Amino acid sequence: MSSRRARARRCMIGCSAAQNDEKSQQVIIDLLNEVLATKLICVMRYKAHYFSSHGFTAPGDEIKLADTECKEHVAEEQRHVERIAERIAELGGIADFNPPILAQRGYSDYTCTASQLDLLQEDLIGERIAIDIYREMIRFVAGRDKETRDLLADLMSHDQQHAERLEARIQSLRPEPVRRAVA
Repeated sequence: MSSRRARARRCMIGCSAAQNDEKSQQVIIDLLNEVLATKLICVMRYKAHYFSSHGFTAPGDEIKLADTECKEHVAEEQRHVERIAERIAELGGIADFNPPILAQRGYSDYTCTASQLDLLQEDLIGERIAIDIYREMIRFVAGRDKETRDLLADLMSHDQQHAERLEARIQSLRPEPVRRAVA
């Protein structure tokens, strides 16, 4: 993951030095394809987590709530994928949905573990990485492309909200610390 991030940084720095509008637009398209790959990986990971969560034990309403939230988040991520692909097309690029390329381009990893807590923690890590990457991309596109900047800012806002919900869910699943009675 760090090599992918370093590649994106080099691309943005190289473009900053050149200040060529055509090259800048292609860099933005490339960066958006990296965001697209990240979101597609997230959609697949969240879908896998949704289906695997049925095996976790939790009080009845709690598991239904978690399933509903997970399904809603998958749908939200899918809408993000479509918005990103539309923006790439508007810029004259081609949205890259090529499965073998996704893992190379995306900033998120596809993971599926055996416990609900581990799944949520992996999702939180993915959200935090995406937020950090969006922040860098927003700085890069700020003076070059207002529409892309606004799109990335909106995606980052949604991911920040989701990260907050994940943090709350993780805290609710952690066992209470055992308190010792004072003698």
